[in-house]
Amino acid sequence: MKPMVCALSAVAMTMSAVPARAETIQDLEAREVQVREMVKKVSGSVVAITSADPKRPGSGSGVIVGKDGLILTAAHVTEATGNDLIITFPDGKRVKGEALGGNRSTDAGMARITDAGEWPAAEIGSSDRMRLGDWVVALGHPGGFSYERRPPVRLGRIWRRDLDGAIFSSCPLIGGDSGGPLFDLQGRVIGINSSIHGSVEMNRHVAVDTLRADWDGMMKDKTWGTKGFRVDERKRPRTGATFDRDSQEGVKIEEVGAGTPAAAIGWQAGDVLIRFDGEDVATFHALQRIIAKKKAGEKVKVAVRRGGDVMEAELELAKAPVAPPPTENGDGEGKEGPSEPKVPAPAGPGPFFGVEVEAGDGPGVKITAVKEGSPAAKAGLVVGDMLFKCNDRDIATPADAAEFLRSMKPGDKLTVKARRGDTEFSGEAALESKP
Repeated sequence: MKPMVCALSAVAMTMSAVPARAETIQDLEAREVQVREMVKKVSGSVVAITSADPKRPGSGSGVIVGKDGLILTAAHVTEATGNDLIITFPDGKRVKGEALGGNRSTDAGMARITDAGEWPAAEIGSSDRMRLGDWVVALGHPGGFSYERRPPVRLGRIWRRDLDGAIFSSCPLIGGDSGGPLFDLQGRVIGINSSIHGSVEMNRHVAVDTLRADWDGMMKDKTWGTKGFRVDERKRPRTGATFDRDSQEGVKIEEVGAGTPAAAIGWQAGDVLIRFDGEDVATFHALQRIIAKKKAGEKVKVAVRRGGDVMEAELELAKAPVAPPPTENGDGEGKEGPSEPKVPAPAGPGPFFGVEVEAGDGPGVKITAVKEGSPAAKAGLVVGDMLFKCNDRDIATPADAAEFLRSMKPGDKLTVKARRGDTEFSGEAALESKP
């Protein structure tokens, strides 16, 4: 079976010499070295999570962030696996673990290793300081743990953030990656793989700073919230100002709308917001997370810096919409809907086939789920079939299947070859747009 790895050439250049933006071939080669070294450092902390109960087929990935065995993962992973877990390291070592708490609304979850030992741990970074367009690396165990490969490396960029700070990246993910880590290029965990889709534009990661806010509750084994990640922009309270998304030291105010709460307390364009509701805010994304938890009508203590002076006031949040005109670089507070991303979404829409697969024991991948009425169902595929060809292209691993699907588009005809027991058969269907 072909290993799922990212081919990265070795170049003699130090990581500190890598520029933020690649301008030349040498810059790209330096970035490859940086990614190689980073992955080598952190991959030992990326674990597969499975249920210790044979009656529960749930599985996923996770990342160890404490030498005592504390694991960050997705809430839907620990809900599927139950409390008693088997934690598998990239080298195949297996230890016992248990699920802790989770927030279903954000999909943040925790687990821990219960066997005694000191475990390889990754450093936690700051998702609030990540910018649109930044390069990131996703790791996990797609299709489940395999002795034949290390956690595959998926390199991509951040192209969107939502109101609770969640990160959307172009890193290609498939089933089994859920709960795995999203790293910055320094090897710090800045997200957890959450919602995975056939189109990379829907790959969602729990932002680690959002997860950090739920830390104490999850450590106490509390689980709360409801499934579903959609944030309704129209219900979000407003300040009446638009902000600079790229400011990294306080949040610069770009515009203040007439007759808004921001105008009422004297905010002006050029002021820098440094505290909101008692919390220091160093970045726009930190502010977003705090506002998303508030309701219209609430009063919050705020502080802005104007020149060398700090001005404190009490701001009463308003209902949407408020008056300020939207700006390309603002937070979209004058809009009815969410603001447009600065980084274009990956080209889409992606094709939809309607199956989930995992690594098989023989040629092909094992089908673990088939959506009713999907193209896969119309092609005659059922759970348990071994899919080994798509349009005469060999499918040996889940990565092969994902790569093939990404090369197609909605409406393309697909011929599959599969094995059911000792019988081989073929089926045809037209790919659909993502649901």
